[in-house]
Amino acid sequence: MSVLRPSNVRYLNDLPVPMRDGVRLSADVYLPDEGEGPWPVLLSRTPYDNNLLMDIGLFWAQNGYVYVAQDVRGRYDSEGVFVPWDHETNDGYDTIEWAAALPYSDGRVGMFGGSYVGATQMLAASAAPPREASP
Repeated sequence: MSVLRPSNVRYLNDLPVPMRDGVRLSADVYLPDEGEGPWPVLLSRTPYDNNLLMDIGLFWAQNGYVYVAQDVRGRYDSEGVFVPWDHETNDGYDTIEWAAALPYSDGRVGMFGGSYVGATQMLAASAAPPREASP
């Protein structure tokens, strides 16, 4: 099955994001198609399948943001074992640093979401990553 998408969005599927312990988490990245950036990044980390966030990714990319939707550890396309809450602080910190360093990122990373997705941002922010991150 092919995915239809607007021509003004670039979509990068299942990029491996390295964590400090060597586990790689899967992230889908949505980029504006016009220009090379840099743009601010919006990040959602989910145990519910990052493919379900495609409409959100398309919306934000169409409006001048990079959107990163990541499967948390052990879920869907991400490596590792899913143990609720155990890795969200460090994995969130590592992902914020990765997202801020992307070549098309302006270094600012914001996070949003509800339920478990909301908790991942609170835990990541509690680790105080040096990049600009805000839930």
